[in-house]
Amino acid sequence: MAKKTASPKKVAVLVEENVHDLEFWYPYHRLAEAGFTPVIMGPESGKKYTGKMGSVIEAAVSAADMDPKDTAGVVIPGGWAPDRLRTHKSIVDFVRNVYEAGGVVAAICHGGSVLVSAGIVKGERVTSYVSIKDDLVLAGAEWIDEAVVVSGRLVTSRTPADLAVFGKELVKSLSSKK
Repeated sequence: MAKKTASPKKVAVLVEENVHDLEFWYPYHRLAEAGFTPVIMGPESGKKYTGKMGSVIEAAVSAADMDPKDTAGVVIPGGWAPDRLRTHKSIVDFVRNVYEAGGVVAAICHGGSVLVSAGIVKGERVTSYVSIKDDLVLAGAEWIDEAVVVSGRLVTSRTPADLAVFGKELVKSLSSKK
Protein backbone atom coordinates (compact mmCIF):
# COMPACT_ATOMS: atom_id res chain seq x y z
CA MET A 1 0.00 0.00 0.00
CA ALA A 2 1.38 3.40 -1.00
CA LYS A 3 1.94 5.80 1.85
CA LYS A 4 0.09 9.09 1.51
CA THR A 5 2.60 11.94 1.27
CA ALA A 6 1.92 15.01 3.33
CA SER A 7 1.84 18.46 1.77
CA PRO A 8 3.74 20.41 4.42
CA LYS A 9 4.09 23.41 2.15
CA LYS A 10 0.34 24.11 1.86
CA VAL A 11 -0.82 27.17 3.78
CA ALA A 12 -4.51 28.09 3.97
CA VAL A 13 -5.23 31.80 3.53
CA LEU A 14 -8.74 32.53 4.79
CA VAL A 15 -11.26 34.68 2.99
CA GLU A 16 -14.75 35.99 3.73
CA GLU A 17 -16.76 39.06 2.78
CA ASN A 18 -15.02 42.37 3.54
CA VAL A 19 -11.56 40.88 4.05
CA HIS A 20 -8.87 43.55 4.07
CA ASP A 21 -7.50 43.18 0.54
CA LEU A 22 -3.89 44.05 1.41
CA GLU A 23 -3.87 41.76 4.44
CA PHE A 24 -5.05 38.94 2.20
CA TRP A 25 -2.90 39.45 -0.89
CA TYR A 26 0.40 40.45 0.74
CA PRO A 27 0.80 37.20 2.75
CA TYR A 28 -0.61 35.18 -0.16
CA HIS A 29 2.12 36.40 -2.54
CA ARG A 30 4.82 36.37 0.14
CA LEU A 31 4.08 32.67 0.78
CA ALA A 32 4.23 31.86 -2.94
CA GLU A 33 7.56 33.70 -3.31
CA ALA A 34 8.98 31.66 -0.41
CA GLY A 35 8.05 28.35 -2.05
CA PHE A 36 4.88 27.61 -0.11
CA THR A 37 1.55 26.79 -1.73
CA PRO A 38 -1.04 29.32 -0.55
CA VAL A 39 -4.54 27.87 -0.78
CA ILE A 40 -7.53 30.23 -0.66
CA MET A 41 -9.99 28.85 1.88
CA GLY A 42 -13.45 30.21 2.56
CA PRO A 43 -16.52 28.90 4.32
CA GLU A 44 -17.77 27.76 0.91
CA SER A 45 -15.60 26.32 -1.87
CA GLY A 46 -16.02 28.08 -5.22
CA LYS A 47 -17.76 31.10 -3.73
CA LYS A 48 -16.50 34.57 -4.65
CA TYR A 49 -15.94 37.00 -1.79
CA THR A 50 -15.43 40.75 -2.14
CA GLY A 51 -12.76 42.56 -0.15
CA LYS A 52 -13.14 45.95 1.51
CA MET A 53 -11.26 47.54 -1.41
CA GLY A 54 -13.11 45.65 -4.11
CA SER A 55 -10.92 42.60 -4.83
CA VAL A 56 -12.98 39.59 -5.85
CA ILE A 57 -11.40 36.49 -4.33
CA GLU A 58 -12.69 33.00 -5.10
CA ALA A 59 -12.27 30.32 -2.44
CA ALA A 60 -10.52 27.31 -3.93
CA VAL A 61 -11.48 25.12 -0.98
CA SER A 62 -13.58 24.96 2.16
CA ALA A 63 -12.32 23.69 5.51
CA ALA A 64 -13.70 20.24 4.69
CA ASP A 65 -11.41 20.04 1.64
CA MET A 66 -8.06 20.27 3.48
CA ASP A 67 -6.57 18.01 6.13
CA PRO A 68 -5.19 20.14 8.98
CA LYS A 69 -2.46 17.54 9.53
CA ASP A 70 -1.21 18.07 5.96
CA THR A 71 -1.27 21.87 6.29
CA ALA A 72 1.82 23.82 7.33
CA GLY A 73 -0.20 26.77 8.53
CA VAL A 74 -3.12 29.11 8.19
CA VAL A 75 -3.26 32.89 7.71
CA ILE A 76 -6.19 34.92 9.03
CA PRO A 77 -6.33 38.35 7.35
CA GLY A 78 -8.21 41.19 8.95
CA GLY A 79 -10.84 43.62 7.83
CA TRP A 80 -14.38 42.68 8.78
CA ALA A 81 -13.95 39.12 7.50
CA PRO A 82 -12.80 37.62 10.84
CA ASP A 83 -16.09 38.60 12.46
CA ARG A 84 -17.83 36.48 9.81
CA LEU A 85 -15.21 33.70 9.77
CA ARG A 86 -15.57 33.03 13.49
CA THR A 87 -19.25 32.20 13.01
CA HIS A 88 -18.35 29.19 10.85
CA LYS A 89 -17.64 26.19 13.08
CA SER A 90 -15.75 24.46 10.26
CA ILE A 91 -13.32 27.38 9.92
CA VAL A 92 -12.79 27.74 13.69
CA ASP A 93 -12.25 23.98 14.01
CA PHE A 94 -9.80 24.02 11.09
CA VAL A 95 -7.72 26.79 12.68
CA ARG A 96 -7.66 24.96 16.02
CA ASN A 97 -6.81 21.64 14.37
CA VAL A 98 -3.94 23.13 12.33
CA TYR A 99 -2.53 24.58 15.55
CA GLU A 100 -2.98 21.33 17.49
CA ALA A 101 -1.32 19.40 14.64
CA GLY A 102 1.80 21.58 14.98
CA GLY A 103 1.08 24.11 12.25
CA VAL A 104 1.73 27.84 12.29
CA VAL A 105 -1.29 30.10 12.78
CA ALA A 106 -0.92 33.73 11.75
CA ALA A 107 -3.41 36.56 12.25
CA ILE A 108 -3.28 40.25 11.46
CA CYS A 109 -5.53 43.10 12.55
CA HIS A 110 -8.96 41.73 13.53
CA GLY A 111 -7.86 38.17 12.64
CA GLY A 112 -7.11 37.60 16.32
CA SER A 113 -10.83 37.26 16.98
CA VAL A 114 -10.72 33.90 15.17
CA LEU A 115 -7.85 32.86 17.47
CA VAL A 116 -10.10 33.66 20.44
CA SER A 117 -12.93 31.56 19.01
CA ALA A 118 -10.50 28.71 18.31
CA GLY A 119 -9.39 28.81 21.95
CA ILE A 120 -5.66 28.89 21.19
CA VAL A 121 -4.42 32.12 22.80
CA LYS A 122 -4.41 31.29 26.51
CA GLY A 123 -0.91 31.86 27.87
CA GLU A 124 0.39 33.18 24.54
CA ARG A 125 1.85 36.60 23.71
CA VAL A 126 -0.08 38.30 20.87
CA THR A 127 -0.85 41.60 19.21
CA SER A 128 -3.77 42.79 17.09
CA TYR A 129 -5.74 45.82 16.07
CA VAL A 130 -6.36 47.65 19.34
CA SER A 131 -10.16 47.20 19.24
CA ILE A 132 -9.89 43.44 19.93
CA LYS A 133 -7.22 43.76 22.64
CA ASP A 134 -9.79 43.16 25.40
CA ASP A 135 -11.11 40.03 23.67
CA LEU A 136 -7.61 38.55 23.49
CA VAL A 137 -6.77 39.48 27.09
CA LEU A 138 -10.05 38.03 28.38
CA ALA A 139 -9.22 34.83 26.46
CA GLY A 140 -6.00 34.57 28.48
CA ALA A 141 -3.43 36.09 26.14
CA GLU A 142 -0.79 38.67 27.00
CA TRP A 143 -1.39 41.54 24.55
CA ILE A 144 1.66 43.52 23.40
CA ASP A 145 1.61 46.66 21.24
CA GLU A 146 4.31 45.69 18.72
CA ALA A 147 4.34 45.42 14.93
CA VAL A 148 4.66 41.63 15.08
CA VAL A 149 4.64 39.16 17.94
CA VAL A 150 5.75 35.54 17.60
CA SER A 151 4.72 33.23 20.41
CA GLY A 152 5.51 29.61 19.69
CA ARG A 153 3.58 28.84 16.50
CA LEU A 154 1.40 31.97 16.64
CA VAL A 155 2.38 34.97 14.51
CA THR A 156 0.31 38.11 15.03
CA SER A 157 0.39 41.69 13.76
CA ARG A 158 -1.62 44.89 14.23
CA THR A 159 -2.40 46.67 10.96
CA PRO A 160 -1.57 46.85 7.23
CA ALA A 161 1.39 49.08 8.16
CA ASP A 162 2.96 45.97 9.74
CA LEU A 163 2.62 43.71 6.69
CA ALA A 164 6.33 43.67 5.80
CA VAL A 165 7.43 42.38 9.22
CA PHE A 166 4.36 40.12 9.46
CA GLY A 167 5.23 38.48 6.13
CA LYS A 168 8.87 38.06 7.13
CA GLU A 169 8.03 36.39 10.46
CA LEU A 170 5.30 34.24 8.87
CA VAL A 171 7.74 32.81 6.33
CA LYS A 172 10.44 32.42 9.00
CA SER A 173 8.07 30.51 11.31
CA LEU A 174 6.84 28.25 8.52
CA SER A 175 10.38 27.62 7.26
CA SER A 176 11.58 26.58 10.72
CA LYS A 177 8.97 23.78 10.68
CA LYS A 178 10.64 22.05 7.72
